[in-house]
Amino acid sequence: MKAFAATLAMVIALSGRALAWGEEGHRIVAEIAEQYLEPTTARQVRELLAIENTTTLAEVSTWADEIRGQRRETARWHYVNIPIHPPAGTPAGYDAARDCPQGECVVAKIDELSAVLRDKAAPPRQRLEALKFVVHFAADIHQPLHCADDGDRGGNDIRVAFLGRQTNLHAVWDTAILAAARIGDERAYALRLARSITPAELGQWRGGSAAAWATESSDIARRLIYGEWPHGPGDLPASYAEKAMPVVSLQLEKAAVRLAAVL
Repeated sequence: MKAFAATLAMVIALSGRALAWGEEGHRIVAEIAEQYLEPTTARQVRELLAIENTTTLAEVSTWADEIRGQRRETARWHYVNIPIHPPAGTPAGYDAARDCPQGECVVAKIDELSAVLRDKAAPPRQRLEALKFVVHFAADIHQPLHCADDGDRGGNDIRVAFLGRQTNLHAVWDTAILAAARIGDERAYALRLARSITPAELGQWRGGSAAAWATESSDIARRLIYGEWPHGPGDLPASYAEKAMPVVSLQLEKAAVRLAAVL
C-alpha cells in the first residue's frame, strides 16, 4: 500500500504538465491499436518504426510529450478548447472557426499529419514523425479534458484533493484515475480491453472524424465531469475513481480502434 501511495504521489506530481493519459494510457492505446492493424498496414508501420530502431507503436506513443520542451510550437497541438458554455449562436460541439482558428489544435493536427502519413511520396522520416504524432494525438483527443474548457485551462486551474493528495482536475483524468485502478501489467490490461471489444463496437467506432471524436469527448466533459459529478474545488469523493474508470477504459478502447482505422 505504501508503494502504491508513493507511485500515485509521483504520478500526480508529474501530471501537472498536462500529458493526456500519461505514459501508461498512451501505451495502452498503442498496444490495443496494434491488435487491429491490417497485415499490410502493420508491415508498413514496422518499416517506418525501423528507421529509428523501434518495433512497436507503444515505444513511440509518448514521443510527442517528450519533445515538447524542444519544440514548443507543438504544445497547442495536444488539445482543443471546446467551451463548456459556448457563446450564444455557436454549436455545443467542435467548431473550427471558434475553437481552432489557426489550425493549431489536436483536431486539425490529426487531419494534417494523417495526410502526411498517407503520402507515399513524402520522405520516410517525415512520415515516421507524422506516425508518432498521430499515435499520440489519437489518445489525446479521447481524454475529455483535452477537448473541453470552462475558463480553467481544461481543469488545470481547478484544485482538488484526490485520494488524499492535492492535485488538479485535469491531472486526475490524465493519470490518477488509471493509477488508482491499479491495473497491473499495462500490456496485459490492454489485451484484456482489446478482447472485450465486440464486433458491433468495432464497426460503430471505426467511423467518424477527428472533429466528431473531439465533440464526443467534450460531451463527456460537459455531461459528467463538469455536470453530474463533483468537480471541485475541494475533495473528490472516494467513489470518484470507481465511477470514472469505466469511462476511461471506454475512451482508451475507442482511441485505439480509431487509431488503427486511421493508420
